[in-house]
Amino acid sequence: MSDTTEMKSTTSSSEGLPGGPSSAFWTSVRYATDPVSLYRDLTRYGDGHTVTMPLQMGPVVVAYSPQAAKDILTADMSTFDLYGPDALAMVFRPRSLVMLTGEPHARERKLLMPPFSRRQVLGAYAVTMKETAIQYASEMANGKPFVMQKLAQRIMLQVVIRDMFGVTEPAEQDELRVRIRELFDASSPALIFFPALRHRFGGIGPYATWQRADARLTQLIHGLIARRRAEPSSSKLDLLSLLLTARYEDGSAPSDEVIHDELMALFLAGHAATATTIAWVFYWLHRHPETLAKLRQELATLPLDAAPERYTELSHLDAICNETMRIYPPVADLYRKLRVPLRIGSRTIPAGTGVAVFTTMLHAREDIFPEPLRFRPERFAERSYTPFEFMPYGAGARRCIGASFAHQALQIVVSSILRHWELELESSQEEKAVRQGVGVGPKNGVRMRILRAATQEPVPASAQPRAVNS
Repeated sequence: MSDTTEMKSTTSSSEGLPGGPSSAFWTSVRYATDPVSLYRDLTRYGDGHTVTMPLQMGPVVVAYSPQAAKDILTADMSTFDLYGPDALAMVFRPRSLVMLTGEPHARERKLLMPPFSRRQVLGAYAVTMKETAIQYASEMANGKPFVMQKLAQRIMLQVVIRDMFGVTEPAEQDELRVRIRELFDASSPALIFFPALRHRFGGIGPYATWQRADARLTQLIHGLIARRRAEPSSSKLDLLSLLLTARYEDGSAPSDEVIHDELMALFLAGHAATATTIAWVFYWLHRHPETLAKLRQELATLPLDAAPERYTELSHLDAICNETMRIYPPVADLYRKLRVPLRIGSRTIPAGTGVAVFTTMLHAREDIFPEPLRFRPERFAERSYTPFEFMPYGAGARRCIGASFAHQALQIVVSSILRHWELELESSQEEKAVRQGVGVGPKNGVRMRILRAATQEPVPASAQPRAVNS
């Protein structure tokens, strides 16, 4: 059966849910392999249709209008349970913010908010972002092709190791880098979306490989936490140090297990998703030379020695980043499972049903974003959008807690590389978006090469290249 044939049929649930695609199997396969194409096809069913994915947890009512998004994302948190916790368990640890609901979620969020809202903390992170971007990109300045997504992953991984884990000793950085990459490489979409594959098969299967990688990284992080607890209190601004001194409202401290789980969740959000968006930004910029030229003019308005956080003040740069995330949002879909009935628009959805805001579909609404498939950053200068029209980091009480960190990294890494080098795409062919873990990324990673230096600005001594394990 072709995708087109499959998508034309609709079915209504016996529970009175709205109709949607009839083939749960093909919908599940496409969701796990080619989600962007699926999102575009699902729009034919209108806002509030039902998608059944048996590999997760039953029917899901899909919303992609601002009002429906608001109805779901502003509802009382006690209204929801997690949807598809088995799939999430391959990505997030059980005590992390992502895996909590209701009062435990609110309690944990209050603990985590201060480190991500202190200007001093973000300023310290900005320096690492700039220096690391220059250091790692300088290793590519030999004219040979490289994959931008992999370069961005290396940059963001180093930023996370220094600014989240607070590890500064080179040998320890290398060990942590190897263990994180090992786990990342073992986390395949098949294991995430097909729980039946999670068997050890005598210790030789992909799930056994993932378990070993997870255990090695867990042991390393717990050792790091123990050593840091034994140190005298300090004024360090890395996330681990801040979490060790954080306290809940009742004065209690987070356990080692909570700190481990939160670090792992924030690493995944701050490393893979942000690196993918950086790669997409370079792809779109070099597909649209006029946009790139305008950005270079804007970057030139800042002195070469400007503090890196100054890049976050540039309006055209911000519009470019926003337009990239409009087309390929870091958070492509937001799921909930109803504990009690919820009214969405004119329909009441029964308890036990999954509900979801498909951000990619919302960002492609013609009535909000004319010519939605066209890359046009100027739309963000022409009008402003509500939090329920444009939501690359989610919205409401579960909006990504690291959004400020991720957005700052996106702006600083892109700017730092562009101020030093001129680049080009290796191919003029369109880069296809495919499933990568829980997100969507470029199939070929955006292959590029550095052509020449763009400025005479010297590479900072602290950012000089050194041999590292990638």
